[in-house]
Amino acid sequence: MTKLKTRLDAFSDAIIAIIITIMVLSIPPVLHDSVASYLQLGKSVGIYLISFLFIANIWYQHATAFAEIDTVTYRLLLLDLLFLGPLALMPLLTKMMALNTTRWTVMLYGLLQLLVNWLFRLLAKSIIHLQYTDRSEMRKVYTKIYGDNNVLLSAWSLIALVAGYFWPEAAMFFYLAYPILMFILSATARQQFSEVESLPEAQQKDFEQLNVLQRRDFQKVHQEIMQDAEPLPETWGQWLDSSIDPRRREQLKNRYLHATPEQQARMAFWLRQAHRAGRRQDAER
Repeated sequence: MTKLKTRLDAFSDAIIAIIITIMVLSIPPVLHDSVASYLQLGKSVGIYLISFLFIANIWYQHATAFAEIDTVTYRLLLLDLLFLGPLALMPLLTKMMALNTTRWTVMLYGLLQLLVNWLFRLLAKSIIHLQYTDRSEMRKVYTKIYGDNNVLLSAWSLIALVAGYFWPEAAMFFYLAYPILMFILSATARQQFSEVESLPEAQQKDFEQLNVLQRRDFQKVHQEIMQDAEPLPETWGQWLDSSIDPRRREQLKNRYLHATPEQQARMAFWLRQAHRAGRRQDAER
């Protein structure tokens, strides 16, 4: 099944590339110079970009999930094909929405996005359960794929669907923002995940007990305490130029190893204190 996994990866990548190509070819060209024609072209290109960003983000999540396994089962094969089928309808719904922007075409587009996201979640869940049995390990992989903002992004999808019924034109801005938000938020979570993975196992367990606000504080504290160790990207430009190769995890581990004993002790102390504070808050509730 190892060879089949390689071919399934290639097949999925090819399908996604073809989908994007078909969407480009579906953009109607301007045959007669007029303001209305070029406005329609701009609208078609804008809607194409919405679908392109959505599919590109799905591709990235798909690659992240499949990187966790070296083989596939028949369940994964069937779920992947079931996921790719509706995804292949994106060019059709994209063209319909571009040429006839009504509440029904916009809502159908939104429903297709929801269906694709739901099918991918089934696929990702099966991949994770195939590879892991420990719940904490599963949560780490979910974080790598989705980040920590599942509820927010799911609510955003539903808001876009409702907006499509009342304000079809405005709903397209929601659809455009969705993949951008998902990529940025999940990238931040993945960065945090890599920093946590560089800590000793005991401190990783302390981190898992923190609430959402404490986890956000962790990244700031981590940067402050480890500021004299191996530097990490501080600006968007530096982040964009940083490697997404798995070897970056080793760089982060080396960063912790190069930290002074005082820095390591301060990091451990902060995590213990945050863990205890979280437990006190839960007890008070």
